Amino acid sequence: MSQQEYYIVGGILNADAQSYIERQADINLCEGLKAGKCCYVFNSRQMGKSSLRIRVRKKLEKEGFKCIVITLDGLGVESVTRENWYFSFIKKIAEDINVQTSELLSWWQENNILPGTLVDRVKDFIEQILLKKTHQNIIIFLDEIDSVLSLDFPTDDFFAFIRYCYNQRANNPKYEKITFALLGVATPSQLIQDMRRTPFNIGEAIQLNGFSFAEARLLTQGLESKVSDSKIAEEIIQQVIHWTGGQPFLTQKLCKMIAKHDKNIPKEKNLIRKWVEELVRSRIINNWEEQDHPQHLRTIRDRIINSKEPTVKLLKLYQKIRLYQELPFDDSPEQSELVLSGLVVESNQNLKIYNRIYEYIFDSQWVAKVLADKRPYEEELLGWLSSGQNKSWLLRGQKLRTAMKWYAGKNLTIEDYQFLNASQELAIKNYHRLHLIWGIPASLLIMGNGLFVWHDWQKITDQIVQIVRNVSSPYFLEPELFSQGEKTFSLGDGTVSPQDAITAFKDKKYSEAVKQFAILKNIERSNPEFEIYYNNALAHDKGNYLSLAVVVPVDGRRENVIEILRGVAQAQANFNNKGGLEGRLLNIVIANDSNNPSQAQRVAQELIKDQNVIGVIGHNDSQATRSALYKYEKAGLPIISSTSTSTSLSHQQSKVFFRTVTSDQESGMKLAEYAIKKNIKRVVIYYRYKNIYSESLKQAFETSFRSQGGEIVRSQNLADPKLDVRYEVYLSAIQEQADAAIFFPNIELTYKVIEIAHAQQQFSKLPKKLKMLGGNSLYSPQIFQKDPNAIEGLILAVPWFSDKSSNSQQSKFVVGARNRWERAQISWRMAASYDATQAFIKAMSSSDNPSRQSVLKELLSINLSPDESSGNGLKFIEGETKQEPVLVQVVRGDFVKVDENEPSSK
Repeated sequence: MSQQEYYIVGGILNADAQSYIERQADINLCEGLKAGKCCYVFNSRQMGKSSLRIRVRKKLEKEGFKCIVITLDGLGVESVTRENWYFSFIKKIAEDINVQTSELLSWWQENNILPGTLVDRVKDFIEQILLKKTHQNIIIFLDEIDSVLSLDFPTDDFFAFIRYCYNQRANNPKYEKITFALLGVATPSQLIQDMRRTPFNIGEAIQLNGFSFAEARLLTQGLESKVSDSKIAEEIIQQVIHWTGGQPFLTQKLCKMIAKHDKNIPKEKNLIRKWVEELVRSRIINNWEEQDHPQHLRTIRDRIINSKEPTVKLLKLYQKIRLYQELPFDDSPEQSELVLSGLVVESNQNLKIYNRIYEYIFDSQWVAKVLADKRPYEEELLGWLSSGQNKSWLLRGQKLRTAMKWYAGKNLTIEDYQFLNASQELAIKNYHRLHLIWGIPASLLIMGNGLFVWHDWQKITDQIVQIVRNVSSPYFLEPELFSQGEKTFSLGDGTVSPQDAITAFKDKKYSEAVKQFAILKNIERSNPEFEIYYNNALAHDKGNYLSLAVVVPVDGRRENVIEILRGVAQAQANFNNKGGLEGRLLNIVIANDSNNPSQAQRVAQELIKDQNVIGVIGHNDSQATRSALYKYEKAGLPIISSTSTSTSLSHQQSKVFFRTVTSDQESGMKLAEYAIKKNIKRVVIYYRYKNIYSESLKQAFETSFRSQGGEIVRSQNLADPKLDVRYEVYLSAIQEQADAAIFFPNIELTYKVIEIAHAQQQFSKLPKKLKMLGGNSLYSPQIFQKDPNAIEGLILAVPWFSDKSSNSQQSKFVVGARNRWERAQISWRMAASYDATQAFIKAMSSSDNPSRQSVLKELLSINLSPDESSGNGLKFIEGETKQEPVLVQVVRGDFVKVDENEPSSK
C-alpha cells in the first residue's frame, strides 16, 4: 500500500477512499434522508462535507433512492441573471433524469409566456416533469449552498420553495417523494434574509464533528510500512489528534507528512510526542503562510478579514475565547461567523479554539497585526450610519486619538471622513473649556465639489493631538482611571453609599469630605479605599501635601487589589497620624491599569504630567510594569513595585525601578533547592505560555533544578484549550513517572491548577501521588474555595509570610494590620506594598525639599529597620530587596510556614 496514496489532502475523497473516516454524521445524514427529513450540514470549509455527501449518496443509491447532486457554485455567481440561474438549476435536474436539452428548452419557452414567477416555474417543473418521470424516492443534494449569498439578486424565494415542498406533503402526497440535503458554509438564518418573511425553519441539523481518536484509529493503516508496531502507530495518531483536534484536512495532511518523512520515527512515547511536535512546528506553524499548501490556514484568515461581520467584533470575540479558553455559545452573528471560519468550534454549548495549531498560528500577535490594518472604529462607524448619525456613536478620548493616528496616509471613504470630522468637532467643543485650542479651525474645509481638503484635516488633527497630549491637565483625558477621592472604584461591600463624601471632595469642600470619609471607613473597616480617601481629604484640607500614586488592576482579582491598597493605606495613615513631614501630609492617587500594557502606558503618561506625584507604587503585573517603565525612566519618576517579580525587570535596565518583592530568580532557586532536598528528581512544569511572570519563574526554576541534577520531563501550557486535567495526571504520574508537578500559572489560570489537583485526588489507584510545588500567584484564599483537600501539601515560594499564631512573635506592622483590617492572615502583597510606601516616605523624609530627583537619589541608600518595615527591614541592593523567599505549605485549608531545617528525604 502506497503511503502517499492512502492519505488524501486538499480534495474530495471518493466513495471508496481507504482513508475515509466514517463519523456519526454519516449515520445521521443517511438515516435522516431515508426518513424523508430535510437535512442540512452547515460547517466550515475542509471539514469533509462533500466527501460525506459522496459517501451517503452511494449508500442511498444502493438502497434504491434517486440522488441528484447540484453544486450551486456551478450555476454561476458573478453577473448571472436571475432567469439564467433558475434555468441552470432546472437543467441540472433535467440532465439527471434524462430529459433532452431541446425538450427542456421547448418546455421553458412555453411556460415563459405564462404568468408567474421563476420559482413558480420551478414548481411546475417538479410537478409536470420530475415527479412524472421518476418513480423512485428523490433526494436532491444542494452543495456549496453559501454561493447563493453572493448572487446579485435575493434567493429568499428559492429557499421558501424548498419549505413549500415540505408543506405540500399534506396536500399532495407526491411531494413525499422529494427530500433535500443542504451542504455548505452558512447558517439557516442566512438563507432567508428578508425579516418580513418566515425564516428557514425546517429540517434537521447534522452535526459534523472532527475525528475522535477512536474514529481516527483507521488512519494507522497508512503507517503500516513506516511503523511495524501497531501501538506505536496508534500513539502517532493520538499525537496527531492532539495537535489537529481531529480537523479532517489537517489530520490527513499531518499523517501524510509523517508517512512521507524520510527519517525513522522514534519508538518511545515521550520521544514520539516530541518528534510530532517538532514536525508540526517546522512544517506547519513556522512560516505558515508560505507552507500553507494546499491552502487551508489562509482560507481561515481570509474568511475573518473579509467577513460581512465587522472584523473588529470577530477578533474581539476571538480574543475573549483565547483569554477564557471557552465562552458560552449564544448563536449571535459574530459567534456563528467565527464557527463558519473554522477557527473555533462549538462543543457542549461552548465555543473554544478548534485546535492547538490554530491557537499557535492565530495568536495575539496575529490579532494585533490584523487589527492594526483595520480601521479601529469599525463598530462605531456602522452604529453612527445606521442610527442616523447619532452623536453617541462618535469617537472620544483614547478611541479618537487612536483613529487620528491610524488614518494618516490612508485613502478613506466619504463616510469615514464625515464620521471622523464629526468626532473631531465634538472633541474640539469638549476641549474648548481648556482655552488652549482657540484659533484652530473647528471643521474641515469642504470644496464646492464636496471633496475634503485632506491636508487641512491632517493639520487640524495633528495640532489637537499635540495640544491635548502635552498641555492638558493630568487625568483629564481618561478621568475614569484615576481617583484621589473624586470617585470610587467600588472595592467595598456596598453597605453604605459614598456619594456625599465624593461630592464634597469634588467640590473641594475638604473638611466635609474628611467627616464623610471618616464615617465610611469606620463602617467598612476592611475597605482600604475609604481609608486612603479620608487621608487624602485631610491632606487636601491642610494643603501643601506630598503625593504618591499606586497603580493596581481594579478590575482584576479583587482580593489582590484590596491587599495592595491595604498596605499603602496603612503606611499613609501612620505617616499622616504623626503629622506628616513638617506638617505636609501624604496624598495617594489610585490609578487603574487593568493589568493591560497599553493602558499602563497611558496611566504612566498621566502620572508623569502630575508634578505633585514624586513616586509610583506598582504596577501589579510584570508585563504592565515593563511596558510603562520607559516612560517613568524618561521622566525620572521613581517606581517601586510590590508585586512585579519577573527577571526581565531590573534596576540595571532602568535606574528608576526598585521592588520590595523577591524576584522570580530567587523564588525559582528556592523551589528547586527544596525539590532536590526532598529527593524530587523528575518534574512536569505547568505554566502560562508567553506570560513574562510565568516564563520568568519557569526559566529560573529550570536552570537551578537542572544544575542540581533534576530532570524536566515536560512543560505544559495551562492555557492550552485541549488540556485534559485527568489525562494530565495520568500522563505525568503514570506514563512519565514524574515525582512532582510544578505550577507557575498567571493569576487568571490558577483555577486550572485546582482542577489538576482535584483530578489527582479522584484517581484511586495512582502508584504515587505527584507532589505539588508552585509560585506566589497561587497564594490566595481563593484556592481553598473548591476543594481544600485536593491541594493539601502544596508548597509555595512567597516573598513574605507571617504566621497566624498569636503566640508567635509578630512585627509592629503585622500587629497594626491585624487590628486595622480585622484580618488574622496578612498577605505578602500587603506587606510588600507597605514596604514600598514606607521606602518612599523615608526617602521623602530624608530630602530637604522632596522631589522626584531627590527621592530617587535617597532610595539608593534607603535602610528601613524592622519596625519601619513589614518586619525584616529593607535595603535596596541594585534595586532589589535581598530578603529570601519563604516556603509555605497548605495544611488543612491554611498556609503554614515550612520548616526548612527538616531532614532531607531519602
